[in-house]
Amino acid sequence: MSKKKEVTSTIKENILPSALDELMGDRFDIYAKDVIQERAIPDARDGLKPVQRRIIFAMYKTGNTIDKPTKKCAHIVGEVMGKYHPHGDSSIYDALVRMSQSWRVRLPLIDFQGNNGSMDGDGAAAYRYTEARLSAVSQELVRDLEKDTCDMGLTFDDTEFEPTVLPAHFPNMLVNGASGIAVGIATEIPPHNLNEITDAVTYRIMHPNCPIETLMRFVPGPDFPTGGIIYKGSGLQDIYTKGKGRIDVASKYEIVEGKDGLVQIVISEIPYGVVKSSLVYSIDKIRHDKEIDGIDEVRDESDKNGLRVVIDLKKGFKPEAILAYLMSKTQLRSSYSANMVAIVDGRPQTLNLLSYCDTYIAHQKEVWTRRLNFDLKKCKGRLSIVEGLIKAASIINEVIAIIRKSKDKADSKLNLEKEYGFLPDQSEAIVMMPLYKLSHTDIEVLLNEKNTLNEQISSIVELLESEEKLDKAIAADLKRIAKEYGDSRRTLIEEENLELRQVNKRDLIAKEEVMVVVTRDGYVKRSSLASWKGSNGHNGTYPGLKGGDSLVYDGIALTTDFLLLFTSKGQYIYLPVHLLKVGKWLDEGFHINYAVSLSPNEKIVKGMVVRKFRDDLNIVIVSKNGQIKRSKLSSFPVTRTNRPVKAMKLLANDEVASVCLTSGNSNLLLLSENGLATMYNENEISITSNGSSGIKAASFHGASIVSILPFDPNYNGKVLLLTDLGVTRVLSSSNVTVTSRLLRATTIFKTFKKEPHKLVYADLVGDKQAPFVLKSTLSNGNYIDITYPDFFLTPMDKVVKVEKSLPKGTTIISANKLDNEVVTDEIKSYKPIETDPSLDKANTTFDKADSKEEDKSIEEKFEQISIFDDDF
Repeated sequence: MSKKKEVTSTIKENILPSALDELMGDRFDIYAKDVIQERAIPDARDGLKPVQRRIIFAMYKTGNTIDKPTKKCAHIVGEVMGKYHPHGDSSIYDALVRMSQSWRVRLPLIDFQGNNGSMDGDGAAAYRYTEARLSAVSQELVRDLEKDTCDMGLTFDDTEFEPTVLPAHFPNMLVNGASGIAVGIATEIPPHNLNEITDAVTYRIMHPNCPIETLMRFVPGPDFPTGGIIYKGSGLQDIYTKGKGRIDVASKYEIVEGKDGLVQIVISEIPYGVVKSSLVYSIDKIRHDKEIDGIDEVRDESDKNGLRVVIDLKKGFKPEAILAYLMSKTQLRSSYSANMVAIVDGRPQTLNLLSYCDTYIAHQKEVWTRRLNFDLKKCKGRLSIVEGLIKAASIINEVIAIIRKSKDKADSKLNLEKEYGFLPDQSEAIVMMPLYKLSHTDIEVLLNEKNTLNEQISSIVELLESEEKLDKAIAADLKRIAKEYGDSRRTLIEEENLELRQVNKRDLIAKEEVMVVVTRDGYVKRSSLASWKGSNGHNGTYPGLKGGDSLVYDGIALTTDFLLLFTSKGQYIYLPVHLLKVGKWLDEGFHINYAVSLSPNEKIVKGMVVRKFRDDLNIVIVSKNGQIKRSKLSSFPVTRTNRPVKAMKLLANDEVASVCLTSGNSNLLLLSENGLATMYNENEISITSNGSSGIKAASFHGASIVSILPFDPNYNGKVLLLTDLGVTRVLSSSNVTVTSRLLRATTIFKTFKKEPHKLVYADLVGDKQAPFVLKSTLSNGNYIDITYPDFFLTPMDKVVKVEKSLPKGTTIISANKLDNEVVTDEIKSYKPIETDPSLDKANTTFDKADSKEEDKSIEEKFEQISIFDDDF
């Protein structure tokens, strides 16, 4: 037995080396083109992406139409995937479901049976459970497809033909819209009202030279299936003139007041593309997180009758204010960015209203022309057969004789054509027709059919030869479709309600009294009055403090007030009181870094609660090294509260010592740590913007400034002084003469070199000041309370006893009493006085080295003794 010869392969491996960058570029171009043309971007003529077109064509081919029962979606997906669209079944099913969702498309193209999702973002049921068929309006997309109205192309496996575009007898692209993301390009076409779009198209057909502004009278804006309200603006016009634009869409709402006083905001329509469940969650989260206090409950009461979201409000709140806040913080109001990109002549183009109408009209003219030519050819073919049958009937005996003599069918046809001049199609019809058809009755039918065919041919030729009549026919067909399937507009187009843009958050906060506490180390909190009273705070019990910390502010405030804090590094913090974290009165509180980031070693110097940022009041800031500046109180509110803002530009190694509120014509008392004081009117300091540098405050011979206190004009008040050694005295402001800013200071106490006192605290006391306790922080981190039962003036030449003995080796570093100011309408302001320009040195910037020689000579004149010393 002979051995089998081994067959060797004749295929030779041929590897062509290519540069990776060139190869990737070429392949990516192919991929990008395929995604743009075959996946994500719709064709401008029928408004469909390839997968949508293939679904509709497959259902049309299998008879899955509105006049037939629905079929399983699994069957539809399999038909599309097996014959036309070789991609994932989920993408086909998703496209099928989307075309059936009435909240996504204006005219659903698929009639769906089963769960096809919801506005809450729920997915459709699996395709083995659901059924579908083409909707009634889809018949207008495929009508006349069998009449050669569109080009057909081979499918992916070259076994079937599929249309490259559908006839689309209504402008589907603008009616149902589209969205898609391709490579380097995206489209977002909003849905529109069928009646409005067909009116624009028909007008353009009859007036081919009309401007785009005329068409925009027919199409005022998108008509979303979910309704809502579109606010007029330039973006709306840009959509139709430029093909892209941004519009604001708001929910439709109603404010309902019940008999029991309950006020509700009822939402009946939401912006297009918004997931209802996410919207309800975001509103309820605002309620839960207490961003605003006016919402009592949020409920989704939507049912088969339509969408309904109910927001119950608490009593005492303005529904307009809450609605404005929700519009700004949730998707009750959202923006829609249109970008009308579609495939035109095989390329993506951005279409405006005019160019789209022209593209669609050109497509319709081609579809109608091809259909008319198809009908004309069919009518002429039938007319030829009818004429042949009529002729054969007139010579029926001869025809029968020829057929009898013929050998077969082909011979019969040939003989008929030869003897009587019948055409091939006529002879075919004659030999195939039963003899009874040539009775007298049937001859009459043939004659009537001939007349009908002649009329049809005449009408078709008339349309083909007259562009004007063809245009009228197309316009009439569009009007018929609009009348049959169109409905009224759902989305309103209105001028924007500016009140819903102006969110006053103070109207959204429950107005109640709370206790606010701020410490020097940056701990803040608000406590309820119940916690304050329950901890005996109203009887003088101090709030909880961290060891070594001291109070800067503590007092009653409203939740609608604002907290203004000034730091040692020249910055200020603006915080709404209602945003402060809630803590018990005896707790330490929360470090302010949870709301605002402070730098290391930055301390809080001053705090005040502001109810109204008045323009007639000022803030004066003074630094330890003697800078001073004045700014309008009205300049301090900011929009961003999560970071500190520069209030005063400081020189190196300087920090803020004190801050006060002035009346517009206050006299300022400045006090230094070594017992010097000066007083001058605030108008000697020019008003400057926040963040600017200060000017020289006073001639204090290099001593640090401790405090600045404001006095109303023509008023002499009492000042309580406390030194680091625990010695106090009460000074009358009349002891310090009001002078110009840089004149010589007044000495209010002297010190021995062996035991120098330093001023650590100064504050105003009223003429009828009630007794209070001053909580003082010691250098060892502990606290002592100094009680002041009365406030008699201390003579300048009288020795003052130490009120409170301090623990050995300790000094007082700061002090605070439970009483602080709140800026309200009740605070008096005064008209500024006119100062002598020659005395105003407000533009003289501070120089630390300024007047050193003068300071030195003044110091030498004072003997170092102390009126606070018992050994004096």
